[in-house]
Amino acid sequence: MIGASLGVVAVVAVSAVKQRTPLLDVRLALAAPVAGALVGLLAGLYPALRAARMEPVDALR
Repeated sequence: MIGASLGVVAVVAVSAVKQRTPLLDVRLALAAPVAGALVGLLAGLYPALRAARMEPVDALR
């Protein structure tokens, strides 16, 4: 969320400095946090599933 928000603010700021109209696709601004959440979920899924199959004593070794 923070990265997507900073990206939108950066586009608007640069456009204002250069006196241009910012062109933002709202769908992309809304899809960026969703994509980030999906990537985070998928990146954490494999280690979580692997850890769930281990015995706690084996995990501590």
